[in-house]
Amino acid sequence: MRKASQISEIYQTVDPEEPIHRADPRYVDLSPARGDEDFVRHILRRVRHSPPGRYHCHLVTGHRGCGKSTELLSLKAELEKERFLVAYVDAEETLDIADVEYLDVLIAVISAWTELARREGLPIRQALVEDIERWFAEVELVEERLEERELAAKGGGEAKAEIPLLARLFLNVRSQLRSGDRVREEVRRKIERRLRDFLDRANLLLDQIGVLAGQRGHAGLVTIVDNLEKIPLKILDASSGLTNHAAIFVEHAEALKALHSHLVYTVPVTLLNDRNLGMAYPDLDMLPMVKIATVDGAPYPPGVRLLEEVIRRRVEVEAVFSDPAALEELIRMSGGVLRDLFRLIRFAADYAPEDGRIAPEHVQRAIRKLIREYDLLIHEEDLDLLRKILRDPHPPASDRLARLMYNRLALPYQDEERWIAVHPAARRSPTLQAYLEKP
Repeated sequence: MRKASQISEIYQTVDPEEPIHRADPRYVDLSPARGDEDFVRHILRRVRHSPPGRYHCHLVTGHRGCGKSTELLSLKAELEKERFLVAYVDAEETLDIADVEYLDVLIAVISAWTELARREGLPIRQALVEDIERWFAEVELVEERLEERELAAKGGGEAKAEIPLLARLFLNVRSQLRSGDRVREEVRRKIERRLRDFLDRANLLLDQIGVLAGQRGHAGLVTIVDNLEKIPLKILDASSGLTNHAAIFVEHAEALKALHSHLVYTVPVTLLNDRNLGMAYPDLDMLPMVKIATVDGAPYPPGVRLLEEVIRRRVEVEAVFSDPAALEELIRMSGGVLRDLFRLIRFAADYAPEDGRIAPEHVQRAIRKLIREYDLLIHEEDLDLLRKILRDPHPPASDRLARLMYNRLALPYQDEERWIAVHPAARRSPTLQAYLEKP
């Protein structure tokens, strides 16, 4: 992609929603400013060395916009180089992300594998397909029986029959899970009552796909489920503090791990300090923010330079900014959050004339806009903890901290140790500033 050399081109080249992979010329390795962890290398090694018949399950977390999808796409490419067959599931596209339960995730994974098997031309045994269809009919997940399907094919149903039956079955269930609340809950409960049967059939299907893939030289099956960290946080039980995040990934960990595929799930950052999550899953990696300051608040020039390179690979900075030094101010205000940095540049472009350049006053307006956004996220009950984090970057785990991290009011960084900082935009919010000025 050509670099932006004028304001109107920034909207195409600086896109906060576009993940890229390591082969992309715009990719910049940010690991030197993220600490010493590289989850792509970790997962590759664990998958590569898993014993036959054993499946590795790995969780990845981090804030929205920190670059997880870019790294996961890179992981997919690296796995494929090693001849693994990879199903990549974008939860945001596949599920109703505002209302997700663990069963929805399982259905999305199996549906993705049926579609991948179709694309790869892997001939699933007809007897297994018919067994799955019968089970779906018994559980009343589909209305059409085998006999009815045959009649439909004879009576003008050929167009519908063009979609392979197995893929159509799972698409049907997925569409029900995206329907109204009543239908969604009914489908979930029907499957849950016979969960063991469902998992058994799902694994028979995955086993057969694995055998067929192996015959074509593939080393195994890997499933990557991205964007689950975007599931909105909900409190399910105020007395116990149980959240929907814990209900999905902790209470139903065994079901999520039961599939016969190596598994990589993204999980919400709220679970980062959940002791039970660490007990349920052997491996959890966090992608921290790009460090632009040290734990004691001193500037960290290497991180700033890396983020400047990210932008320079997308934008002709001297052509677009009247003062290129203003880019560093946007980088520092982003807190090392790639998504916020991209948004800040777009905000500044919004304020600049299309036939002109981004001037310092446009940068300041962009910064004020981001500050206003974060100011609206701060609740009165957050203020004391935000002040404590400003004084001590190692706060103990708590439900309140989880909420601050989910909303990016508090950001995780890592060098030899992990530490937390208040987002620069939140730090400058009028609400927090007024609270800090109180005697």
